[in-house]
Amino acid sequence: MRKFKVFADFKEEEAYLNEMAKKGYFLKKHSAFGFYHFTEGTPEELYYHVDYRKFKTQADFEDYLALFEDAGWRHVYGTKNSLNQYFLPKDGNADDDIFSTKDSAALRYKHLNKICYANVTVAIAYFIAVLIIYDFSLANIGFLTQGLWEMTGTLFWMAFFFELPFVLFRTAPVVLSLVMGIAYAVWGSKAKRIYSKMMEDEK
Repeated sequence: MRKFKVFADFKEEEAYLNEMAKKGYFLKKHSAFGFYHFTEGTPEELYYHVDYRKFKTQADFEDYLALFEDAGWRHVYGTKNSLNQYFLPKDGNADDDIFSTKDSAALRYKHLNKICYANVTVAIAYFIAVLIIYDFSLANIGFLTQGLWEMTGTLFWMAFFFELPFVLFRTAPVVLSLVMGIAYAVWGSKAKRIYSKMMEDEK
């Protein structure tokens, strides 16, 4: 089974995975596009924990996994480049935590904030590039057939549907970049607020 979900709060994500386990659905994979892949089985009470890390090398990633393995954690899913890393305590203790301090727990929100804002920058850069290509006029990515809107009847619909695929091809990436840019800005802002609150509570 697959479910589409997006979280900027790791505690909410952990609660969601725990609830799914109670229903008999266990995390198998999490894709970069927000899809959670579950396997079905006997319902259990599990306590997922999520870390958010970026690794320079495969060796760094393997050392990271070994460290958690030695500390009593089973790695459920995550790759060198996936950022999200999912763990379960080997002893099933609900009170266990993968973070030794609140600072280290808060740091994952700081990492998420940076990644989100980096993606916002990419989206803005792409949008500016599109504007440059089309002479700073978004009308140039729409319908370009001269006199299209003055046509009537069958001639209009033939011209309209002939050009529609080209319009969608030009506009879809622009719309997608704007939507993703806004979404990443929202997620990054939320992650920053959570990080700031956690650091304030630590004082």
